[in-house]
Amino acid sequence: MFNRQDLDYLLADLQEYGKTRFEQAKLTLLDKLSRIAALLLLGLAVILIVFAIVAIGGVALISALSNCMPTWAAALIVAAIWLVFLIIVIALRKHLFLNPMLAAIAAILFGPQPKQNLTVESLNQETQMLDYKAGEQEKNLQREAERMQRSWMDLLERFTAARNLVSNLLGRLFRK
Repeated sequence: MFNRQDLDYLLADLQEYGKTRFEQAKLTLLDKLSRIAALLLLGLAVILIVFAIVAIGGVALISALSNCMPTWAAALIVAAIWLVFLIIVIALRKHLFLNPMLAAIAAILFGPQPKQNLTVESLNQETQMLDYKAGEQEKNLQREAERMQRSWMDLLERFTAARNLVSNLLGRLFRK
C-alpha cells in the first residue's frame, strides 16, 4: 500500500499545493481590490472635474445673465437651476451612481472568466450586436439632445417673457 516515504512526499506536495493556491487567491484578491480602488478613484476624479465645470459654468452664466438683470438676480437664477439639477440627481442617484457602481464592482468580483474557443463568426456576431446597440444609443442620445434643446429654448423664452414683463412693470411704476 503506502509506505512512510510516499506519504511524506504526498503531504509535502499537498502543503506546496495549498501554499500555491493561497498565494494565487491573495494575488487574485489584490488584483480585484486594486481594480475596485481604481474605479473609486476614477469616480472621485470625475466628480471633482464635474464640480469644477459646474462652478465655472455657474460663474459664466451669472456673468452672462448680469448683462440683462442685476447680478444678485442672475445669481439667484443660477442657484435655482443648480438646485433643480441637484434634486434631479438626488432623485436618480440609484440609476446614476449606485447601480452602475455596484454593477462594475460585481463584474470585477464575480465577472465571467475570459471566453474560450472564440471563433471569427462569434466575434463578428458580437461586433454586429455592439454596433447595433451603439447605433441605438446614438439615436436615443440625439433624440434626448433635441428634447433638451427644445426645453432650454422654451425655458429661455419664458425667462425672456418674464424679464420683459418685469421691465414693463418697473418702467410703468417708475414713470409715475
